[in-house]
Amino acid sequence: MHIETEAIVLKSVKYSESDSILTLFTRKLGKVTAVAKGARRSKSMLMPCSQVFAYGTYMLYKSSSMYRVNQCDLKENFFGISRDMNLLSHAAYIAKLTRNSIVENQTNNRLFGLLLKTLYCYGYRDYDVEYITRIFELKYLEYLGYRPQMNACVNCQSHDEKTYRISIRLGGVLCSDCLPFDPRAERVDRTTVELMKYIIEDSFERCVKARVSPIILKELKRVLKLYMYENIEGYEEYRQY
Repeated sequence: MHIETEAIVLKSVKYSESDSILTLFTRKLGKVTAVAKGARRSKSMLMPCSQVFAYGTYMLYKSSSMYRVNQCDLKENFFGISRDMNLLSHAAYIAKLTRNSIVENQTNNRLFGLLLKTLYCYGYRDYDVEYITRIFELKYLEYLGYRPQMNACVNCQSHDEKTYRISIRLGGVLCSDCLPFDPRAERVDRTTVELMKYIIEDSFERCVKARVSPIILKELKRVLKLYMYENIEGYEEYRQY
């Protein structure tokens, strides 16, 4: 059975002297493992398509054990990312997050699109890479079903805009009356709360155009890290990011 699908390479490992095993995030199949025969040979047509972050249309053949890459129309290799260590670390982080969170053979086209847009921002746009990564994290959480509730108290659903605390345990903002339900709720700046609401509710394309102060961005990063630790299994391995 042959399947043609867009895909992004999330991981590439040496299989033999000439072959590679790829972890692909595909539009039609979700996450799959595929062997790229001869991809490690310098003149192989599959070599550019077997690099991490490569994006293209892949022709896959399903054998008994795994998929095989028969051919690929490469659309983008994001080579510029690999030339900048800061960009590379952020790109590796979101690729690892994606790889460890999606299930084999289960599609998630919203997450696929988010990953692709983020890689394009890293590779070709003059954006703050830290801010782009925070946008990815918030929308990633939403697409996995862990969207923090920011527009009303997570406990009583009231709209008290005088108190700005975020309960990591309960998953959203708490009003002043409900603070006793989580005494350890994080105190945050009002601008940070509004920024989180903006990122969650608006499109990726609009969010990336915003300009965020380093102070608010630092607080956003702190809150999101705590939230990711609470909700994403195994997140402690991403501590360096």
